[in-house]
Amino acid sequence: MIVAENDGGVRLTVEPVEAMMLATLAEQVDTVLITDGDPALDRLLPDAYRDDVSASREFSRYTREGIVESKRRAARAVRDASSIDDEQDDPLTIDLVGDDAWVWLRFLTDLRLILAERLEFDESGISQADDPEDALLGAYEWAGFIQGSMLEVLEAV
Repeated sequence: MIVAENDGGVRLTVEPVEAMMLATLAEQVDTVLITDGDPALDRLLPDAYRDDVSASREFSRYTREGIVESKRRAARAVRDASSIDDEQDDPLTIDLVGDDAWVWLRFLTDLRLILAERLEFDESGISQADDPEDALLGAYEWAGFIQGSMLEVLEAV
């Protein structure tokens, strides 16, 4: 993965396997957002008022649908931009201009929150997962690398 500046935006160059992984992960994030009872939703949509259940429910009643739809749009944007033909051998270049880069950053945050839940990270950021070679941990770190690289580029613009 190469992240570079592109006229005030971000240019991502990804290998075909990375593009396929991004598209697959984006589809999975979209699925989590519509799956009731998934524990990752608590990380994606935390209570607004931890000490006031009633106020938190009321806030959620008015905001949850819009927040979920925004997160789903971000996941679909990443999926659509990174979808490739199975036969593609050349790297895929994705130009993110305007708000597109921020949409991707929000998606990467959501992805990492879901993966953190799956890896059983506690509040201190330590995983309770048994296997340090876990593919989910690799995806978590890879998404963090992309996210950090994008932020470095955007800060320099």
